Amino acid sequence: MIESLLHSHEGLPEAMSRPDSRRALMREGVFAKPFRLPRDPVFLPGCDEKAISLLGEAMFAFYRELDFLYFQSLEPGSPYSFVHELLDAGKPDSLLQFARSRKFRKDLPLVLRPDLLLTPSGPKLTEMDSVPGGMGILLKISRILQDHGKTGIWGTAHGVLEGFAAMIRSLDPNPSLAIVVSEESKDYWPEMIYLARCLADAHFPAVCLHPHELRFDEKGLFYRDHNLTEHRISVVYRFFELFDLPNIPKSDILLYFAKGGKVKVTPPFKPWLEEKAGLALFKTPRLRSFWRARLVPDHFEILDRMIPSTWVLDPRPVPAPAIVPDLVIGERSLWDFSELRMLTQKERHIIIKPSGFSPLAWGSRGVVVGHDLPEEEWQKSLDHAFSSFAVSPHVLQPFLKTSAVPCPSWDASTGLPTEEKMRVRACPYYFVVGQTVWTGGVLATAVPMDKKIIHGMVDSILLPAAHPDHRPPEALTDDEKTIAPDRHHTEQDM
Repeated sequence: MIESLLHSHEGLPEAMSRPDSRRALMREGVFAKPFRLPRDPVFLPGCDEKAISLLGEAMFAFYRELDFLYFQSLEPGSPYSFVHELLDAGKPDSLLQFARSRKFRKDLPLVLRPDLLLTPSGPKLTEMDSVPGGMGILLKISRILQDHGKTGIWGTAHGVLEGFAAMIRSLDPNPSLAIVVSEESKDYWPEMIYLARCLADAHFPAVCLHPHELRFDEKGLFYRDHNLTEHRISVVYRFFELFDLPNIPKSDILLYFAKGGKVKVTPPFKPWLEEKAGLALFKTPRLRSFWRARLVPDHFEILDRMIPSTWVLDPRPVPAPAIVPDLVIGERSLWDFSELRMLTQKERHIIIKPSGFSPLAWGSRGVVVGHDLPEEEWQKSLDHAFSSFAVSPHVLQPFLKTSAVPCPSWDASTGLPTEEKMRVRACPYYFVVGQTVWTGGVLATAVPMDKKIIHGMVDSILLPAAHPDHRPPEALTDDEKTIAPDRHHTEQDM
């Protein structure tokens, strides 16, 4: 199915003839915030095709087994009861009861995206996202580069579109799709409109909606277009986090029709699959035998190698003479998380993040970099993490040293081609069709070497990754130089 889709979009015109690529992106309305555009796909050190493909399979297996573990932990007398106690913290009982329904027992996320930091020892998986942004951005930038004659893009310039379409068709062979974007996620509204438009042009009816635009009758959900014509919806792609559910108009109607089978919703309403604490559960020694038994060796090995040490910041005292497993600062092992208070700024090469189910748990909003804070702010951050444990657990990870990756872009002041060494986060997009996991593309976010957190910003470059088998040209040709952005426009024009 996927193979046939790969070639269905080959000849679609992009309606662009060497324009200023920066203004072209804005004209399409894909992204309203400033960032820098690439002049070529970027090569990602340590990311070979076999490993990236295997990681997608392993991530899907991880979500399946984490879901299984969660339900096992609910059984009376289960040795894993601590799992649901952690993953249920702060969630309303009504949502948990709905999510545990037999109707959704086998439902799993079908779009998967890891955050991979490129380190000297290889890629490290610091987060898993089952409601990822960036798909529309990657699709549009890849098309711009292709229109300018660039080749070798990982997944092809249309990989995200074809993968997403195949994923939706796995839910309904003849779908009518609504991508529903909440107010909380409004920064992603332009790129989701673009993705929906591309799907509608090439595959099946698709539209991007605000929640209040959903309508319903006894048959299910529908929407009205600008001509007031009614269109029935068979599949909803939920582009909002579950903590946001109480703020979403008609969310109760959406849940009602999903449970009644009158509309299919993905990702599923399973809040335990949207927690960074899942990585901590994978690394905890207490569950080591569980993961080894449930995952095939290749999947266990790649996850174990890529996922860094991750701990849940539990404020409860650790009984003597126990220690926190693997938490070593310098040459000493910490027996209790309270010892984090005594670390000097130079020792605090660690990161604190909200685990999930919080407006601070996405978009790098709640990330705390230990060695970037003075003593007073560090203590406040620990106090907040510890006091939030019962309703919003936080996780602790090491601050990872990343490799310097050459990234091709444009000089903002001159418009001339440039290449800078930058810190890079690579995000493969995986689409699940049945039991097949397909890589649709890889979006790299590059920031200057002095930036502690990697995310979209005015100084960042968003680049599609180059396929590992593609080799860069020896030099930039005179013709290629003509597609540089207009030097009279700065980043602020975006």
